[in-house]
Amino acid sequence: MSCNNNNHTMARREYSMAFRRDARAYASVVASRVGYAGARAMSTPSTSAKPDLRLDGRAPEMLRRQRLHRHYIDFAPGSARYDIDETIVTCAVYGPHEVKPWKEDVERGVIEVEIDTANELSRDDERALENRVRGALETFLETYEFPRLGVRAALRVVSADGNVEAACINAACCAIVDAGLPIDGLLCASSCAILANGTMVIDPTKREESEARAVVCASVLDKKRDKEEIVIVGCSTKGAMTEEEYLDAIALIVDATTSVANFQKKSIARYELEDKLHEDAPVDAAKRARVANEPMEGLANRPIG
Repeated sequence: MSCNNNNHTMARREYSMAFRRDARAYASVVASRVGYAGARAMSTPSTSAKPDLRLDGRAPEMLRRQRLHRHYIDFAPGSARYDIDETIVTCAVYGPHEVKPWKEDVERGVIEVEIDTANELSRDDERALENRVRGALETFLETYEFPRLGVRAALRVVSADGNVEAACINAACCAIVDAGLPIDGLLCASSCAILANGTMVIDPTKREESEARAVVCASVLDKKRDKEEIVIVGCSTKGAMTEEEYLDAIALIVDATTSVANFQKKSIARYELEDKLHEDAPVDAAKRARVANEPMEGLANRPIG
């Protein structure tokens, strides 16, 4: 009889453990579909306490001011300057052009990425960052349209105040769009820092990244076909975190990149409209230069979603 009771006890314990695993899996699925807030509400008890503001006055889920300036570098087929507050990255895109014979690919084009961080990172870290940016661009750029040729993206980090990798990816995306190369949607990125107390903050500053227990950066491809499709095409992590924290951070980044993608679409539409107006009606040269030099601004300390 006691043996049966032990068996029933073990069965209930296994069922309880399986239920908790299923609950966590369900919460992670919800995170990928309805966003960070809904998943956190399901996985953790809700509290009425107002979240503490960060040192720059933002709430944990707020992005910093982002600015986009296309046609930024002369004599480059495509270029852009992307600002995330004090993090500034410029990118120039060249090609498609011939590459060295040993670099040729008979089926698709080759992407080369060069990043100068102005001594913010060591050379080894710069190479690792170049590989991550190139991997994201390979999912975004339709390289099969120009086999045996190459595209080179030259990026320079003018100033760094956190979220540098995301700024590089966003700048490269906008420069490629400016060059008119074939793409498969829009590529955008953001990062999330997990502080020592477990609080997650989107778009961290340099100080927040240095004090964080872990940092997650992810790039998302926003495809437009018959229906909207969002695909995570790249991710990098630093530090220690649990599986649940990782999934929650990814969900928060996906929500943030939705706002970034909308900002990019708005800027692309504005520049295309201005180009159309320039073709249809003569515009004073000084006015045209002034309009071309105006950056596109958006996401001024706005919450995501």
